[in-house]
Amino acid sequence: MLIELTKEKMEALFLCFLGEIFAHPEVISATVKEVLITRETMEETGKKAFEASFHDLYSDVDISVKVRLPGDGSVTAEEYEKRIDRFGVNEDTALGWMFVPENHVYRLIFKNGMRYDLLFEFEYSEDQAVELGEYLSAVEDNPDWPVANINQFWFIQIQALGKLYRKDHLISCHLANMNCNDTLVMQMILRDKEYGTNHHRYGHSEEIEYLKDLGKTPYRSDDPVFNSIADKIYAAAKAYDRLAKNFYPGYQDRSGEFLAIWDWYESCKG
Repeated sequence: MLIELTKEKMEALFLCFLGEIFAHPEVISATVKEVLITRETMEETGKKAFEASFHDLYSDVDISVKVRLPGDGSVTAEEYEKRIDRFGVNEDTALGWMFVPENHVYRLIFKNGMRYDLLFEFEYSEDQAVELGEYLSAVEDNPDWPVANINQFWFIQIQALGKLYRKDHLISCHLANMNCNDTLVMQMILRDKEYGTNHHRYGHSEEIEYLKDLGKTPYRSDDPVFNSIADKIYAAAKAYDRLAKNFYPGYQDRSGEFLAIWDWYESCKG
């Protein structure tokens, strides 16, 4: 997969995403950087909103969507928020996503390289009807490692990458360490299952999965700190793909799509 995101292409992809949003009749409006977008003015105000939010080719878009729900409580805000799939977010289209319950925001990275912070705001009307339909998950959740963990990991990978290319070494390194630690937790869970206990007085000289790929990243610069962080991000990606198959035998590697985005970030490096 080849990613080539010019500013113009990013704008076009953003307008397509707005189309996904306004396809739902209960959506009243969307707001980006105080630019109000309605169904009737989507093309014109969508372009203004994108321009207001664009900083560089690593930019995401913060978008607040106002939704009208039934006043009788037949569809609650909590139920509505869970159905992010209705907005085109699924394993086929998105590399990763996560929900932040404190501020009711979805953080999304699509496989085409576009990132969004998506917030829902709600109002209520007795005359409004909303049909959520049935959610058909492609994968049955494994309680030992929920699918949400996988989607969150890949979003954080992109977040770490964006911070790295914007030269925020502190946050990028922190996020890279978090995801390396995620692979360690996966290995500990697998060890517990293998030995039938979560208490281990002594270990078993386990190999650390992500260490197998340290030093192998093809992304290098003259900055040793950049190289160190990039090494961790790359190693975490490769290790995660291998470990996830222990929880989901049908899991499809995502590192290829992740590295396609990384190739694009690298090509934009100033």
